[in-house]
Amino acid sequence: MAQEKQAKVALNRRRWLLGLEPIFEGGWLHKGPRARAWDVEDELVAVAVLGDVTVDLVHANSTPSHLEVKAYAILRDVDVCVAEGTHVELTGRANNDHLTNDVPAVATEQRDQVVRVHGHTLLGDVTVRVMQRSPFSASEEGP
Repeated sequence: MAQEKQAKVALNRRRWLLGLEPIFEGGWLHKGPRARAWDVEDELVAVAVLGDVTVDLVHANSTPSHLEVKAYAILRDVDVCVAEGTHVELTGRANNDHLTNDVPAVATEQRDQVVRVHGHTLLGDVTVRVMQRSPFSASEEGP
């Protein structure tokens, strides 16, 4: 029983993405350009408080076939950018209907990646949109 629990915990990796603009993003503690290429965990938690959060899944090195994103937009915005052909399921609780899914529907047999976004807003927006992949790799892009 204990081994099963450890295996389940090991499979569910989580990364927190915080938007605290006056302090971290463009402010006092920001030390250089943002990373473009990254390895995406099984679950992402994006919290935008006084700063926007952009979750770029297009330029990721590796992305799981099923991804859970929990997005909390408090006074600011969370933008989730996905590649073409990604199926998006957007649910949650919005203040003033500020949950927006701008991704076109994908037929069931053509779905190779599913992103489930569960958003909550309080005077902010959670938006999911398609972003075109840059012709340059992350190593060729400048700051």
